[in-house]
Amino acid sequence: MNSSDLHDKISRREAIKRTIFFSSALLAPGFLQRASAQTTANFSKDGIHMLALGDFGTGKPAQYDVARQMAEFSKSLNAPLNSVLALGDNFYVDPTKERFKELFEDMYSKEHLNCPFYACLGNHDYWGSKDLPVGRDKAQAQLDYATNNPDSRWKMPGRWYSVELPNPETPLVKLIVIDTNYSKSALTEQERIDQQLFLDAEMQKETKAPWIWLMGHHPIFSNGDHGDNAGLIERFGSFLKTHPISMYLSGHDHTLQHIEVDGYHTSFVVSGAGGQDLYNVKPSERATYTEKIFGFNHMHITSEFMDVQFIGTDGKRLHAFRRTLDGKVQVI
Repeated sequence: MNSSDLHDKISRREAIKRTIFFSSALLAPGFLQRASAQTTANFSKDGIHMLALGDFGTGKPAQYDVARQMAEFSKSLNAPLNSVLALGDNFYVDPTKERFKELFEDMYSKEHLNCPFYACLGNHDYWGSKDLPVGRDKAQAQLDYATNNPDSRWKMPGRWYSVELPNPETPLVKLIVIDTNYSKSALTEQERIDQQLFLDAEMQKETKAPWIWLMGHHPIFSNGDHGDNAGLIERFGSFLKTHPISMYLSGHDHTLQHIEVDGYHTSFVVSGAGGQDLYNVKPSERATYTEKIFGFNHMHITSEFMDVQFIGTDGKRLHAFRRTLDGKVQVI
């Protein structure tokens, strides 16, 4: 294997080896075969189903490929899809009404992905397009679209917000969505303060949900080109260690990753392979799955456990893990 191949992919065998560091219940016979098994689509009637993807709003062939496979997977599920989590960089171009139709409404099957898309803002949702290079107007257009089109699947009630799924009466997941764009051209200083006050207040609220997730565009830990984010570690590291956040979902690095970090009880999922050009990956000794490949995530959540699958555009399962309420994580 040459050096570029090494940067293209950390093999499943290496991922399995590293899994030993965080899964004491680990390896039954046939584990290696199960790691490359067919995607699971048949589940018990308990729980809810969600998908997640990030860095998708390109209009490139890869976005179509991921969108098509998301629809195919949802079609194969023996249960309805509750929601899709859109992890930022939703539009690399100016999100006009016409582009919303092309790159969102028509891109993602209304028949098989007929559910809310809960979205957060990425760095390219503030800047990065030729026709709208810098500024807050691009983000505001996405917020306005959600407000002005309440019947749309596109849901973005604010730069930060929370939602209990499937409903506030009998929730399984409390999803807290934040804006991780802390540059001066994105969040103002007052907005940064307001978001932290919101986050602290959300953690003080009572919830019946057994799972609390945090979702933002930028990864806190990553084995991709961007690496670990020192600013977010400083801002949220102690918060994660002292609050019952079971999963942090992000995009930004154009890869698929599952990371467990010593000292943190949170599972970290990076799903930034929804359509933009892929990034290289870096070998890491910490327990992880990391791959340079287009795809998305499926989550099946019950009151006792959650299963997370990483799915490629060919419909194959690339990696999967189960997390139980007591914090145990096992590759499946």
